[in-house]
Amino acid sequence: MNRWTESVLVVSAACVALAQWLVPDTGAGLLGILLFGLVVLTALSRRRAIDTTLESLNAAHREQLESERRYRALFDACSDVILVHRFEDDGRPGQIVEVNEAACLALGYSRAQLLAMKAEDILAPEARGQVRERAIALADAGTLAYETVQISSDMQRMPVEVTARIVDIEGRRLCLTVSHSIAAHKELEEFLRSLTDVDELTGLLNRRGFFVKVDEMRRKAKRTKRQVLLTYIDLDGLKRVNDERGHAEGDRLLVATADVLRSAFRQQDVVARLGGDEFVAMALLGRHHDEELDRKAIEMRLEQAVRAKHEELGDRYDFSVSFGSTVANHVQLGQIDDLLARADQQMYNAKRARRRRRAPATSS
Repeated sequence: MNRWTESVLVVSAACVALAQWLVPDTGAGLLGILLFGLVVLTALSRRRAIDTTLESLNAAHREQLESERRYRALFDACSDVILVHRFEDDGRPGQIVEVNEAACLALGYSRAQLLAMKAEDILAPEARGQVRERAIALADAGTLAYETVQISSDMQRMPVEVTARIVDIEGRRLCLTVSHSIAAHKELEEFLRSLTDVDELTGLLNRRGFFVKVDEMRRKAKRTKRQVLLTYIDLDGLKRVNDERGHAEGDRLLVATADVLRSAFRQQDVVARLGGDEFVAMALLGRHHDEELDRKAIEMRLEQAVRAKHEELGDRYDFSVSFGSTVANHVQLGQIDDLLARADQQMYNAKRARRRRRAPATSS
C-alpha cells in the first residue's frame, strides 16, 4: 500500500467516524461531513501532485548534476589540452571560458588564470601571425586542423596539433579546441632531418642542407628587401696534411675550421660544409647604408677567428683559410650556382694572394 492510498483510507474512515459521532441520525449532517472529507481529499490530491512534481524536479536535478559530474570527469581525464573560447568581433580567438585539468598542467597556469586570458595569449609570438588567416578558414568550414606552437607560463615552447570546432552552447557561438602534443614527433623529425642535412664530422649543414636553407634565405631577403653576403671558404693545405699525417689529423683541421666559422658568423646566418675542404656561409646584410659595414664586419670577424685558431693550434699546424665573398639580392639567389662560382673565384684570387703574402688568412 502506497502513501497516497493509505492517506485516502485514513481520511475516509475519519470522516465516517466523525459523522456517526456528531450526528448519527441526521442525513444532512452526514452530507456535510462527507463534503468536508471531499475537500480534505482534494487538498491531499493537490499535495500529492505537488510532491510528485517536486520529486520529479529533484530527480531531474540529481540527474543533471550527475551528468555534469560525468562530463567534468571525462573533460579532466583527457590528457590533451582542451580550451573553449569566445570569438572577438573580427573573428579572432577571444576570452577563454573553459579549460580542462590537462590545460592547467601543460601550460603552467591555474584555471582562474587561464579564464582571465584570451586564447591567443598562449601562442608563441611567431604563431600569432597566422591567427587571422586560420580564423577565416574556421569560420568558413566550421572545423579546422593545424599545427602551431603554444608557450607555457615558464616560456617553454610546445609544438601541438590542434583540432578546432565551432560549437553552440546555450545559444552562444564558441570554439572548442583540442591540442595534442607533437613534441616527440618533431624531435624525431628533426633528428631524421639531421641525418640527411648535417655533416657528421663538423656538425655544420652539408650540401643538401645548405641548398634547403638557400630557399629560406631567398624568401627572407625578398620579404625584408635586404641583400645577402655569400662567402666561400677553403681550408688551405688539407690534402698535404692528409697525405703526410693521415686523415685523422686532416679531420681535426676540418673541425677547427667549423669552429672558426661558428665564431665568425651569427646564429641566424647559414654555415655549411659543401664537401672536402670547401665551406660556405650566407648572412643577411643590414639595410641601405649599413650593408657595406656589415660585410666588412663579417670579414673582419672571420680573419680574427682564423688568427685565433692559428695561435691555438700552434706551430704543429700551418692553419689558414682563404675566402671570397659576393653580395646578392633575392632574385640572384635563385641562381645559386652562379653565385657560388663567383664567390669561389674570389676565394681563389685570395688564395693566390695569400701565397704571395704568407699571411694566415686573406680575403677578396
